[in-house]
Amino acid sequence: MPTTSSTTRTYITPSLAPDKVPKPPKKSLKLPTPSVHVTKKQLPWLITAVLVIISVFMFIQYRQAQNKLQGGSQNARVSGLLKDVSRVIILPTNETPTVATVTNAAKLANQSFFKKAQDGDKVIVYSGQKEAILYRPSTKQIVTVSTVSVSDGSSLQSSGR
Repeated sequence: MPTTSSTTRTYITPSLAPDKVPKPPKKSLKLPTPSVHVTKKQLPWLITAVLVIISVFMFIQYRQAQNKLQGGSQNARVSGLLKDVSRVIILPTNETPTVATVTNAAKLANQSFFKKAQDGDKVIVYSGQKEAILYRPSTKQIVTVSTVSVSDGSSLQSSGR
């Protein structure tokens, strides 16, 4: 029997040993260089300048906040006081009153308007209406109402009512 043989040649590419596999080249990360160079002599001046700028900014913010608190809270207190007083007595609406706080009632005791006054009482003066109201916020009561004549804005002369 005749035999026929066929041969098939297979070409296998030789593989490299695992320890000899070429590794991809490492990419080096290059950081951008700063465009401004600060020397050791300039560093303290730079820090000082930054601190001065921050201090000025904070001071301006502080002053604005103080102005808002003083202006806004003062108006709110006066309007709140007038709202409380208007629940007890009818107030003139065509005039803005002057409001003062009694701080030393003992000194004012010789005036008839302030005989029953206590420290912390509010004096509401309507110059145009020539009317003054002594109001006690702690008890939400009107202590005295009187007609007044106001001279030079500093003294209050009551005629009693």
